[in-house]
Amino acid sequence: MSIFPFIDPEVVVDSSSSNELPLFKEYAYDFVENKLLLDETGKTFFVEGNKALMIWIMKALTTPRFRFTAYSSDFGNEIEDNLVGKSVSEDIATLELERYIVEALMVNPYIQELNEFEFEPQQSGTGVTFACTSIYGKEKISFVVKGVGT
Repeated sequence: MSIFPFIDPEVVVDSSSSNELPLFKEYAYDFVENKLLLDETGKTFFVEGNKALMIWIMKALTTPRFRFTAYSSDFGNEIEDNLVGKSVSEDIATLELERYIVEALMVNPYIQELNEFEFEPQQSGTGVTFACTSIYGKEKISFVVKGVGT
């Protein structure tokens, strides 16, 4: 006899389906022109899967953490507050930049691994390229962090 008479011990719960993540969705966004994309009727629309995750990643990499109340304290990065305009050696800047990127992105359960970081000094800042492995596959991400390492 069970101490929980309302639970049938013969029923086995399949927990594997509860571990699956739903299809990732995000509003379509163009980071080149910095605007939401609209469909032919002038309304915003969602993209799904890997394309949506890439939009989320770019948003997290370009949004300062703790700055906007619309986002939780888990969203965004601390690059601007801690590295932009600071006088640190190139080695320290790249190590810290990698750390802030990893901290900003690994809060997303769809992202499994970040590696293969490459840093390239540019006139306006530091170019960053890295590999992002998610549940949708592996992608190369490239962006420029303005004001770091100039």
